[in-house]
Amino acid sequence: MLLVAFFCTLSAFIMAIMGIVQRPQNLRLLAGIYIVYYLIAIGVVFVILPSKALFSLIIMNVISGVLYLPFLALSSPNVEVENGDKHPRVRSRNKGLNVAAGLLALLFVVSLFGAAQTKFGVKPVYNSLKIKTMKTAPLLDKDATPIAIAPKTVRNKMNKAMSAVPNTSYYKLGALQTQVVKGKTVYIAPVEFDGFWRWQRARRSPGYFMIDATNVNAEPHFIKQSMKYTPSAYLFEDAQRVIYNRFPGWVQEGQPQLEIKDSGEPYFIQTVYKARGVSSRINYKSLHVVVLNAKTGDTQLYTAAGAPKFINESIASSTAAEMNEIFGWYGNGYFNAHFNKTGVKDPNSNGTEDGVTPVVDKHGNISYFNDFTSPKTSADSTMGYSMINARTGTLTYYTGKNIGVMDSDGAKKIAEKEYVAQKWSATMPIMYNIDGTPTWVVSLLDSTGAFRSYAYIKAADQSVKAYATTATQALDQYRVQLATVGSTASSTTNSKTVKLKGTVERVVVIPNGDNQNVLFAVKGNDTLWTVGTADYPKAVLMKTGDQVKLTGRVNESAKTGTVESYVNQTFK
Repeated sequence: MLLVAFFCTLSAFIMAIMGIVQRPQNLRLLAGIYIVYYLIAIGVVFVILPSKALFSLIIMNVISGVLYLPFLALSSPNVEVENGDKHPRVRSRNKGLNVAAGLLALLFVVSLFGAAQTKFGVKPVYNSLKIKTMKTAPLLDKDATPIAIAPKTVRNKMNKAMSAVPNTSYYKLGALQTQVVKGKTVYIAPVEFDGFWRWQRARRSPGYFMIDATNVNAEPHFIKQSMKYTPSAYLFEDAQRVIYNRFPGWVQEGQPQLEIKDSGEPYFIQTVYKARGVSSRINYKSLHVVVLNAKTGDTQLYTAAGAPKFINESIASSTAAEMNEIFGWYGNGYFNAHFNKTGVKDPNSNGTEDGVTPVVDKHGNISYFNDFTSPKTSADSTMGYSMINARTGTLTYYTGKNIGVMDSDGAKKIAEKEYVAQKWSATMPIMYNIDGTPTWVVSLLDSTGAFRSYAYIKAADQSVKAYATTATQALDQYRVQLATVGSTASSTTNSKTVKLKGTVERVVVIPNGDNQNVLFAVKGNDTLWTVGTADYPKAVLMKTGDQVKLTGRVNESAKTGTVESYVNQTFK
């Protein structure tokens, strides 16, 4: 921090030296003024933690130099009078002032160049992205329920559980974080200090909250882990300030976030990078992460992909959002993005963390999801979506069947239409590939932030949708809807026609617009069959024990079947 303050006032230091060399009798004045500036700079750096990019340091030097220049000018007379001539000559002798002015002019020009590089030099930043393009998205496993509770619901539950924290009035709930702990997807949030005086009184955070992210009925648990270094602490126990002081050459990206080991030991991590040249441009190929032990204050620097295995998100969500912005807008340069707009894709901002949504795959890897639409204001269809690996930074862009279908804004509106009277709000839209069909999965919350329902909506056909209070039920009902409209059979390669005769073992009737669908299982057959009352009105009277004979198409991966011809031999 002391070194950063010195580099921020280097121009004023050089001016002070020049003035002292020219007029040694001004030593105390010029040195005293610089010391005052330096102390002020230390205070500024300590409070605001300015960026350490060369571009930022140059701007700070322009400011400090301009403020110091008048004192350099006043410390020495600008002219001397030469006697002996009829007309005395005035000759400038303060060469130091001229040099200082020239130095400031040079720094100003360099800062303008750096600003132009930062503003317009976006193509090199785009080229630093690690991009993969795929037409086929991974299929959703039939037994998986990869939908997490909405963060708003989690925060609501955790805030209600704050009474479990000793001296509750000293603290507040910190930032929510998705993580995989012992193979389970969870949300964690640190208990933070609620202001300077409460920090001064407590000095240590008592721990953090954890909750199962896949169970809507889960309740948060308070984990006792005394933490000295947190983002809400002050002075030299502030996690961000500790990292700032120990890695003076690195620029911080986003805010420190909590990650924990399987043993429960807490750490705060910070994404950092080296700026490109005389600018604040980022190089995404060289992202690193600083890992801070929240108890001891020990710090280690790693490459983003080389961080310890318990670190799930070495790349911050804010960084992922910026990557989507660069990828979508600036592939063909700055001026194309704002004028021709050739190839431009506008990322939506419907995610739960800085406009992106963390998603956990079956291997326990976390990626950030975001969809893209056309920059035209009237557009409401998606051009594809991205998944950014939270450890490696690889941006995978999925196109194929995802092009031209409903975007996340449209999915939220469709989900909310079903519950207009209840005024439920849609959140956390994520697109999944279900049986080869692009599908939006949305969570619905009531006005208090409590979870109410999942909505599965076919991205290419808003009339195909399913609602349920659990992800498993919603997925099963949605697959039935797909089978009913024939989309599953046409979108997958493993459907086949079968003939079946047997006894009805289970039956249920569910609404489907103006008609109804009858779902039933046949004894000894593991397929869930669907028959519509539009084609077979008497099917609604089917009951357990009926003998049925049918022909239908079966989706082997989803274990669902659509009835093409049907006879109830018990009730004709």
